Amino acid sequence: SSLIESTRRKHVLLIDSGGILRFQTDEWKERDAVYEVGRQVVVPYLKGKGIAKLDTMILTHADADHVEGAEEIAKEIFIKEIHVSPNSWGEKALDELRVEVEKRSIKVVEKMAGIKWTVGETVFSYLSPNDLQYEGNNDSLVLYVEHGDFTALFTGDLEKDGEIDLIRHYGPYIRNITLLKAGHHGSKTSSADEFVEHTMPTLTIFTAGKDNRYGHPAQEVVERFEKRGLRYFTTGTDGTIEMGINKKGEVTSLNIWH
Repeated sequence: SSLIESTRRKHVLLIDSGGILRFQTDEWKERDAVYEVGRQVVVPYLKGKGIAKLDTMILTHADADHVEGAEEIAKEIFIKEIHVSPNSWGEKALDELRVEVEKRSIKVVEKMAGIKWTVGETVFSYLSPNDLQYEGNNDSLVLYVEHGDFTALFTGDLEKDGEIDLIRHYGPYIRNITLLKAGHHGSKTSSADEFVEHTMPTLTIFTAGKDNRYGHPAQEVVERFEKRGLRYFTTGTDGTIEMGINKKGEVTSLNIWH
């Protein structure tokens, strides 16, 4: 889950809600109290920062580990508008959120490549997907953020094919970016060598739980950044990463909260 706050909170944007992939377990293994990322992590974090309203919630794609907590957030935080990838709104992972959206009359809008909006001096642009057929990871909503000299790319679970498409369509814009939220938690199906070489991010964030069963981020992916001397953090081991940007787009602060 990624939070973007503009100056004086004129616009507060949340990308994905986090969530738990639920697997069937033997009855004796099931907990009495189910752990909920939205209710127990994201909502307290937002409220702790004094945030009671989200202008925009972006749900990059309908995988449970990206959207399962959204329904819990909707119960506690006012959401003005939700952006989803075309034809993903009916997916099963969003069943509970659809109930809350209807109760609260939250506006849900499908977005795709080519759509942009401006808040103050910050420009938000969607670079993907390019079609209306929802097929999963490579149809993730990819957000590109520009603010002065600062550029950031939030890629959802975009995989190699999607990354190559970004280079093909937006090559000059995504070269030598400031911040990359690496695709698919650092899975070996993402962060292709060509993509890392092209974007050369000053800082990369791998969003992956500690000791996760998939081994994200993959060692071979991490090595693609290390061999280029590129700095990176992993949320599961490093914690919450907060970056401050001034009017010129210069990074003024970088805090790690374990």
